[in-house]
Amino acid sequence: MLAERLLALTALAGRMVVVAAATDEWETARPGFARLLGRGDAEQTRLTERLLEATREQLLGAAAPSAGQIRATLAAQWAGRLAELLEENPDAEVKLQALVREIQTVPHAEVRSASSHAASANGVVSVGAATEPAPEHPSALAARSELAYSPGVASTSAAIEPAPEHPSALAARSELAYSTGLAGNTAAARDQFAALVPAAERVLGPEHPDTLAVRANLAYWTAQAGDAAAARDQFAALVPVAQRVLGPEHPDTLTNRHNLANFTGYAGDAAAARDQFAALLPVRERVFGTDSPDTLAATFNLAYWTGRAGDAAAARDQFAALLPVRERVSGPDHPDTLAAREELAYWTGRAGDAAAARNQFAALLPIRERVHGHEHAETMAVWYQLAHWTAVALGEDAAGRI
Repeated sequence: MLAERLLALTALAGRMVVVAAATDEWETARPGFARLLGRGDAEQTRLTERLLEATREQLLGAAAPSAGQIRATLAAQWAGRLAELLEENPDAEVKLQALVREIQTVPHAEVRSASSHAASANGVVSVGAATEPAPEHPSALAARSELAYSPGVASTSAAIEPAPEHPSALAARSELAYSTGLAGNTAAARDQFAALVPAAERVLGPEHPDTLAVRANLAYWTAQAGDAAAARDQFAALVPVAQRVLGPEHPDTLTNRHNLANFTGYAGDAAAARDQFAALLPVRERVFGTDSPDTLAATFNLAYWTGRAGDAAAARDQFAALLPVRERVSGPDHPDTLAAREELAYWTGRAGDAAAARNQFAALLPIRERVHGHEHAETMAVWYQLAHWTAVALGEDAAGRI
């Protein structure tokens, strides 16, 4: 959890993205935030530039009655992206502070647009969250679901205490539920979002983008509270609505499809999960590019559910193809790179080559120890796998000598 001063900084910077999008500050803000959030990766920088331009289009095209709500939602989403950046890279604080100061010095002239088309109020704040692995899978890592929603109801500032179902009151309730889940009380988060859904439907309408985001949060936290089947059913009901309201390639629609596929697998149908990720992956590649975090997450999950559906050799080959991409995009010590290495080793063993699996886990162990420490759960999981595949390989050697 970021310190309060850093959360204040990211909140200010998120608001500055929204303000700058409609002013002359945009020429400073857009490349500055793209470079910062791109983290030195050219493809990620280009993706951020596209997201920034989409934000500008949403703001300039917003109809007057909903403009304030859209501004608030987009500001919260950019604050979330920046908070994730500072959590992963604390050194970026200095660069963010410098960018904020630079934007503040730009003279300000509002840009007005005559466009009046409606725009969605919800984008993606990617916060990777590993779900619990299937009980019979000995690996410490499994398919990834996406916690990809800011709380879901746009916050608006108010000088007086809002009425219980005023949009700003709903925003406060949504933020509380979201924070409750992140703090570890998944059942309480689920229950709070369950109570919030009917209120959002009454106040905003059943197909308002923020209402759909609240429904997605309910489904996600339902799964995190232990009911994958209920989450699957909730996402299955939500996806066609999101496709119709937001569009089939909107980031939120694709996130809903991602989570539907994962929780379909966790509810017991690995083959269906595999097939859904196989259908989702080319869309991710077309919309975000082959090296984007969303695309790589879908690639990981396709490989994982391919293995869980019974084709260990195909899973091994898919993880073997993913690993060098992960190393290039994220670096050799990144958690997602290490996860891909661990899954490659595991499915190599399951595909029949225990000695190769043993050797891969033996090479992975010192990296886990250096990155996480000797007693971290991820390190201990690799110890377990190394011992397991060492024993299997010795047994195979002994059998071969008989």
